[in-house]
Amino acid sequence: MAVFQKYKTSRLVLALAVFNATADPALTVGEDYIAAGETPVYVRTKNATINLQVEQLDRELDDATLGFKEQLLVGHHFTIECEVEIAGRGTATTPAAYAGLIQMAAFDQDISSGTHVDHTQLDDDSWIDGTIYFYAAGRSHKLLNAQVELGWNVSNGAVGVFPLTITGVYGGVAADGFPSPTFNQAKPVKVGNQYTTFTLDGVEYAMVNFTGNQNNEVNYTDLPGYEGVSIDDIAPEGEIEILAPAHGDFDPFAIVRSETQPLLPVSVVHGTTAGNIVTISNPQIQILGVGYGDFEGKRTFVMPFGGIGKTAIRTA
Repeated sequence: MAVFQKYKTSRLVLALAVFNATADPALTVGEDYIAAGETPVYVRTKNATINLQVEQLDRELDDATLGFKEQLLVGHHFTIECEVEIAGRGTATTPAAYAGLIQMAAFDQDISSGTHVDHTQLDDDSWIDGTIYFYAAGRSHKLLNAQVELGWNVSNGAVGVFPLTITGVYGGVAADGFPSPTFNQAKPVKVGNQYTTFTLDGVEYAMVNFTGNQNNEVNYTDLPGYEGVSIDDIAPEGEIEILAPAHGDFDPFAIVRSETQPLLPVSVVHGTTAGNIVTISNPQIQILGVGYGDFEGKRTFVMPFGGIGKTAIRTA
């Protein structure tokens, strides 16, 4: 008889290692980077779930019986859905603990400034992949060649988060104890007037919500001679909600109706203390429409947008 174990649902740990082009000995893209000697970074997640994705291949055989027919179960790969709090590392010049996940979502990493760390959306297929070890229920679940779909949710009165969907090749499940992780993530601050500044076209507005998603098309592919995960398209979209200002100060209807279809810079800066400041920006977004909303009885503008420029994330 199997012995029941009292595994706790809240005991989850995510460890990652990204491809290191300078590793010695050299790494092979898609291998288990942690097993190959790369030091894992532990990331504190929220609301994490892991699922084994399986495709059912119906053989469509003729026989003498009715009922459900045995399926071929193929295309096995893992997906993890989770959130990571929008916060720094505590040191302005050191990448955040979750920086590897941003890179796996088709961003680069630039630490050359000496004052901050920049991640800018890539479009040249040069982004890196990673290895994920996800510890849950007395087991380690391994994702290889993993890539990420990344979003952001900066909502008034809440803790800002990056929603993530991680897709990786099935690397095995084994009995494993929990590691003793050190989470090098600063304590987040509430989204609000004290810590958060939102600007659109260089003008500060009273922001209610600023949400977006890179809309990375992440595909698991299984072909003769190749199994892996790829990002095959990137199409950032999002939504802005602000308290409606005076008509003379901001007219989103004129922006949408303009023949020139102006492209506007957008930015949210969250945090005020060095080491715990995160900026999400795009130099060119297109406002795709405008509607009215309500926040605590006050009229708001709700504006969907498309990211024409490249999304940038800075920790400082």
